[in-house]
Amino acid sequence: MISSVLQNIIFGILTIGICFAVGIFKGKIRGLKWILVSVLLLWIAWLLNVLFEFGFLSVSFLLFGLGLGIYGLTLLSKERRKDGASSINSIDSAINSIIKKTGAKGAVIFLKGVDKSLKINFGKFGEGCLMSTTLIKLSDGTPCYVTFYGDKPFAEFKQGDFETEFAFLKLYLENLNLSQKIDLIKEDAIKLKNSIYEYIHLLSHELKRPLTSIIGFAEILKDEFKNLSEKDIIDFIGNIKKSSDEMLTTLRYLTEIVEIEMGKVELKLEKVNLLEIVNDVVSYFMGEIRRKSLNVIIDSSENFEIEVDKKKFREIVYQLISNAVKFSHEGTSIEIELVKSGDNFEFIVRDKGIGIRPEDIPKVFKPFPKIKTHSSGSGLGLALVKCLVELHGGKITVSSEYGVGSEFKVTLPLKGNHISLKKEEIEKHEVI
Repeated sequence: MISSVLQNIIFGILTIGICFAVGIFKGKIRGLKWILVSVLLLWIAWLLNVLFEFGFLSVSFLLFGLGLGIYGLTLLSKERRKDGASSINSIDSAINSIIKKTGAKGAVIFLKGVDKSLKINFGKFGEGCLMSTTLIKLSDGTPCYVTFYGDKPFAEFKQGDFETEFAFLKLYLENLNLSQKIDLIKEDAIKLKNSIYEYIHLLSHELKRPLTSIIGFAEILKDEFKNLSEKDIIDFIGNIKKSSDEMLTTLRYLTEIVEIEMGKVELKLEKVNLLEIVNDVVSYFMGEIRRKSLNVIIDSSENFEIEVDKKKFREIVYQLISNAVKFSHEGTSIEIELVKSGDNFEFIVRDKGIGIRPEDIPKVFKPFPKIKTHSSGSGLGLALVKCLVELHGGKITVSSEYGVGSEFKVTLPLKGNHISLKKEEIEKHEVI
């Protein structure tokens, strides 16, 4: 009898305790509710067995109570895992959770980003030996590596044991990668906007002179047409034509530069004979070459083909030879050298002209450079050459001695290599 009373008291206390627990959690833990019902059913089954000894009914309550108890414990276990998962709410908590479970001392994340590679350290990074490196591949194929350090060399961990942590890590790295892309686009947009504003400002300044000349000669022709001789009229019309051509050339060059910088220019690659293009351009300037008594020397180790955009490459050759002819002293030589070097070739133009001052060399490839020794022209030609060379995947350099002459060297791959100026190459990042 005393035993029965104690058992009832225990059941009562247990039931009341579970009721209080359910009340404290405000009914959010469903597992406790079913455990409470299970305890009550087991209590009833015991009472039926003691008081009435009705086996079938008491056994039914007993089995039903046990079933609900197991169901409640299962729910409680799931809710516990869910609560554990919800605690992973930051990159630090995800990494620290893995560190705690594996016994590692520190970790590092390598992200091969769009703009720059990132390295994020956690804990005692680098202390001990390499334990494990896990690859996380983002949706765009970007590889990320999570490396753990500790006392267990080359320990093997199943990524499935850290499903929640790695899922959060991937989400975090996806956001970080996307953020880099957005920042890069914003940065490029700001640079392009500033560049366009600068070009518009410079263009308005550069077009004033030829436009003023056109307006001035046109007004003279309008007001003094009857008083001008036929020769004067022809001269004025010729000056108007010259100024108009200068404006059109400036606008064409600037338009091409802006389109290249915006990534809107595509190369039409084809195999061309380099020597033929050079000879064709030289023949175009033959009148000026003869007038200045210049000696043009073309040195080519062999007659080879290159893969370029023929029209755009001819523009490169045209601009460099044009400058050499324009700034060479009368009676001097212009050397044009074509050199094949491995997978690349070099196109070199040397003149013995006025040269460039050392302080002006950094300006020569910028639009509208202010160079005292080169008072005529807008300077857009060399800026366009630089854009076209880089669009082909090459580079251009200049060396000059003031009063002695200049050398321009273009290096391009023999096979076409179209590179958009807006797509920077991602640096390779080696993971230990």
